[in-house]
Amino acid sequence: MNNVIITLRTNEEIKKELDRIALEENRSLNNLIVTILIRYLDEHKKN
Repeated sequence: MNNVIITLRTNEEIKKELDRIALEENRSLNNLIVTILIRYLDEHKKN
């Protein structure tokens, strides 16, 4: 599977919160967002 680049626009509060979570989980922000999206898609498929 090839990786593609997407742009995500969000407000500063959400970005700060995601940065904090990524730091706590020792992940990059990009890795955290991809993980969140994968979990969402898995849940969506179950329903």
